[in-house]
Amino acid sequence: MDIEMLRYISAKTGLGLNYTSKDEKVSYLLTQLWDIFGEKMILKGGTALNRVYLSKIGVSRFSEDIDLDYFGDEALNDKIENVKKKMEDIRDFEVEGPRILHRTLRFDCYYVNELGNRDRVMVEIYLSMPPYLTCLNSLVKSPFVDTYPTIFSVYSLEDILARKMVAFYNRTEGKDIYDIFHTLCCDFNRESLEKTVAMNLKFYRIEGNFYQGLIRRLNEAEKNAKYIGNSTNHFIPGRLRPNWRELMITLKEELVNLFES
Repeated sequence: MDIEMLRYISAKTGLGLNYTSKDEKVSYLLTQLWDIFGEKMILKGGTALNRVYLSKIGVSRFSEDIDLDYFGDEALNDKIENVKKKMEDIRDFEVEGPRILHRTLRFDCYYVNELGNRDRVMVEIYLSMPPYLTCLNSLVKSPFVDTYPTIFSVYSLEDILARKMVAFYNRTEGKDIYDIFHTLCCDFNRESLEKTVAMNLKFYRIEGNFYQGLIRRLNEAEKNAKYIGNSTNHFIPGRLRPNWRELMITLKEELVNLFES
């Protein structure tokens, strides 16, 4: 990207220069991953949610990593070797890894950006095959930088929302709070959401009252709203940065309405 264009987009969005540059690198990697793996890889997580769904209602944030599920019929060791071999085809990045942790392969894709800074995009590939309702080939493009749009297999909105809730159940991150809040503003099928939530709770072996657990997480987060906001705002365009305490209170109300009505 031209340095002047980088500065223009950064000033327009309120995202930092390094993040704006990385956003384009994420796009470039996604185009290559689709060409290399095709429909064997399904895009998930914040990158899928913000580039495919939240972009439609104008509330996308920056997501810096690429999270994928690999679907193949091979034995586990063969999956690892096949993915390692194919990742060697990535161009214009210095790819290190993989690190292997709990059936996940992590690759660090290094590059030098327009400012001369060395940075990386982390690609995590999960080798188990988690349950899901549907996925479809969708247009995946950055809401901030127009270059390198691509097609990719992406989970349904309901599947991604269910997994976001599971992630938030297990950790307290502002990015999850932001994503869940805005996803609940999208047009989703409640029956489908309930079904995929149940599938994910079984797969990840989550017991107890899941919905009360989410409310407890939000209560904990509300006590640290300032810290969570300060650690998350740099991922969010300036015009979209919320009053975090108010957002958390509203999200609690939305979850109560969703699960108790």
